[in-house]
Amino acid sequence: MCCATERLRRLGAAALLALATIGAHAQAPTPTPADDTRALRPTGPVTLTANRGEWTEGGEMRYEGNVALESDTLKLSGERMIVTQHADGSFVAQILGAPARLDHRAREGAQGIAGQSVTAEGERIDYDSRSGVVQLQGRARLLRGGDEVAGERIDYIIAERRVRASGGRGQVRIVIQPPARGETATPSPTPTPEAPAP
Repeated sequence: MCCATERLRRLGAAALLALATIGAHAQAPTPTPADDTRALRPTGPVTLTANRGEWTEGGEMRYEGNVALESDTLKLSGERMIVTQHADGSFVAQILGAPARLDHRAREGAQGIAGQSVTAEGERIDYDSRSGVVQLQGRARLLRGGDEVAGERIDYIIAERRVRASGGRGQVRIVIQPPARGETATPSPTPTPEAPAP
């Protein structure tokens, strides 16, 4: 009986060693485009700067003169800024300027839309850190790579680098630059069709 117990113990140890070896050599899954775009969302601390600042009740902060809100990849700037911070640490920021500006840096070494910097401007910028959406209003204009979008209102979804625009009383203007001669265009992600309502 002791020999049978010893064999089971050795067999169990060999099985554990085999599983550990397989686990050590397993490769992480290849990142998908969704993983790549999720990494575009700003992370880390957010720094607010201005010539003057005031904290008021209810988590509201008011800044004036050369204002900026900056994280690792995103910078919003203008003349005046109101920031309301929620109990969970998320916040809503409103930046006014002539114009207010957005700068979303490209991710180093990234391909496609993640590898293109985005700059934008408008008379007013609203940023909600919970949803990751920046809304530009009043003569809004956005540049991504060589492409340009202009309209009365532009919504920019940071994590996806997705752009939605409306012209207000006018039309939206979109200019798409072709690739330089000899280069091939980077294919845009195929939109997912919405399921029909039941």
